Amino acid sequence: MTTPTESVQTTSTQWQRLSPWSVLHFLFLQLRQSVSFAIYVIPAYVVGGHKLIDSEYFPLLLLAMGAGWAISSVLKYYFFQFTVTDKGIAIRSGVLDRTFTDLPYERIQNVKFDQPFYFRFNDLRIVTLDTAGSAKQEAHFAGVTSAYAQFVKETVMRAHRQQSATTTEESLSSTATDEQLLNERSIRDLILHGITNNRVWIVLGTLAPFYEQISGFIFRQMNALRPQAEAWLGEQVVALWYVGVMSVLTAIVLLILMALFSIGGSVLMFYGYRLTRQGDKYIRNSGLLNRQEVSMKRTRVQIARQQQDWLDRLLGRVNLYFEQNVTGRSNPNELKATHKLLVPSVTVAESDELTSNVFAAQQARHMNFEPIHIRFFWRQLMLWILPLTVLASIVSFKVLGATGALPPLLILCAMVTLTYLRWQRWGIASDADYIYVRKGIIGIDYWCFPLAKVQQVEVRQSLFMRRRQLSTLGFVLASGRVKIPFVATDFASPLIERVLYEVEVKKPGWM
Repeated sequence: MTTPTESVQTTSTQWQRLSPWSVLHFLFLQLRQSVSFAIYVIPAYVVGGHKLIDSEYFPLLLLAMGAGWAISSVLKYYFFQFTVTDKGIAIRSGVLDRTFTDLPYERIQNVKFDQPFYFRFNDLRIVTLDTAGSAKQEAHFAGVTSAYAQFVKETVMRAHRQQSATTTEESLSSTATDEQLLNERSIRDLILHGITNNRVWIVLGTLAPFYEQISGFIFRQMNALRPQAEAWLGEQVVALWYVGVMSVLTAIVLLILMALFSIGGSVLMFYGYRLTRQGDKYIRNSGLLNRQEVSMKRTRVQIARQQQDWLDRLLGRVNLYFEQNVTGRSNPNELKATHKLLVPSVTVAESDELTSNVFAAQQARHMNFEPIHIRFFWRQLMLWILPLTVLASIVSFKVLGATGALPPLLILCAMVTLTYLRWQRWGIASDADYIYVRKGIIGIDYWCFPLAKVQQVEVRQSLFMRRRQLSTLGFVLASGRVKIPFVATDFASPLIERVLYEVEVKKPGWM
């Protein structure tokens, strides 16, 4: 919570400063902002900015910018103060625009540690305090020792334990010997994660070692066929043909680079991945240059999502997500997200075992799912696919003549096939404790969440759905909304009654 005045609760502890090395952190943030802003300078450079770069004043401009960044970083360090009290953590920051952030312990959902490469040499950390509110209410302070960062984490955990009657007998601190190792990821696993997360583009990336031979073969064949092609089609058409082939080859090179960057990014982010459990806490450590530690309380996990796209299925891998409160957030980077724990590219058996560790007795992959109604498929076909195909056919026929009917026909076949697969994958099931949702197109994702975590149930029916006894269900949780369309009312009504009974009568605690 940000307020214009300081809270009296912070007067019990003296205000503290960060390490002087935190100047590096503020300087790095400014450099990163400048790089992101540079894209807006490109038009100015094209118009006349090259004259400034070539002038004798350009080195002085760079020197002035560097000095401004350095002075600003020192001022941000000087005006940044924080204090840890028995009621919460308060932060004062800003040079001209002063901000006071007061975070009571009950508002702090997670404590995350970051260790960028510029803090590795002196073992300093960035501490991020993640709240259950919006991303703007997230606070962090950079440049504290590892011991102090651990002290902040233990203080927050101790405050949470004191507020929870069910955990008052737990020990006040956790040591490394209390940790239970749940999962580790090897370099091979991380490469597979980079491959599967690059999706279809990685298929072209596998051709990288043979790209020179392939392109050489293509150009030799083009040169051999050029005389005949010019005689049949004319020189202008052949020139366009060459431009088209060059464009395709350029696109392939770019896709290969994307695939390699995806693999490199996976290794950088998840190198040394370890998922451990300390009592009720799950802790993830990972990162090659920037080490990170993210923790999540088991009771706050809302959804376990086993994501398996088409390439994951081919390789027998699953990306497993544990998600908690995301109220008011945008979707951040999967590694930086403090509301989400990702276990990358685990096997199906490992994914099922880890999910059962969080949600005991879950059977996400072993349930008989109730399929959604076939009218979902016919609705998509009649409302979207056929009208768009007819429109594309008319345009294609006018431009290309009779041969223009082939591309829309191929597109129609692809869209019908994908829509049919989507209908076939979608399903819902439940048991005494959990609701399971299955969805996907070529791949299959399994969602599992306890009945007790549902905050709201939405039931929607159009006029035609009501006549056919169908409903669209929406389950609202702290981590977001899960929607299942065209569910038979005979299945939906008893499930809704069970959810309402679980929440209203039993009133389980789940935060």
